[in-house]
Amino acid sequence: MEIDDRNYRPYQTSNLADVSDPEAVYADLTKRDYDSYMKDYRGFEERLLKARDDTSLIDRARENAPKEMEKAKGIQERNISRYGGAGLSNAQRSEQGKAMQRGGALSLAGNVNNARLQQRDVNQATMADLINLGQGLNRNALSQLGDSAAMAAGRQEAYKNAKSQYSSSMKGMGANLGSALLAAWLI
Repeated sequence: MEIDDRNYRPYQTSNLADVSDPEAVYADLTKRDYDSYMKDYRGFEERLLKARDDTSLIDRARENAPKEMEKAKGIQERNISRYGGAGLSNAQRSEQGKAMQRGGALSLAGNVNNARLQQRDVNQATMADLINLGQGLNRNALSQLGDSAAMAAGRQEAYKNAKSQYSSSMKGMGANLGSALLAAWLI
């Protein structure tokens, strides 16, 4: 595989810009991340929040139940017209109609209950996904804050050590200079 030298710039620290204020750069990066989140993800999260109270499956089950009852009634009427009443009395036909109504009501109740269960599962899964998103963002933010705090503590400790080392070296140099002067004066 051949690399096009015109567009290839190896990653080296000499290619990076000098940073005089790392806190300002970090603040700028954080602000850009927040702006990107607001632009790209916040609307999606708000739609998910609204979707957690969705009832579309239940509503659809209620709409479909009367249609299914009409279909069943049409099938029964076609069967009677094709095959005849087969000697059914008026009382038997009346009971058959009542049984069909009971079946329709049971079908409606069963479909709506199943839709409620499915809707609850979908809404809970949506809520769980939102919670996981939020927890992930929180974990990431806390991790970055912890890293920042550790780096700040490291800088303070390095400063204290450098200051102490400078003080010790100045005392040692002063002691050496003092002993050299004393030795020169005694000679």
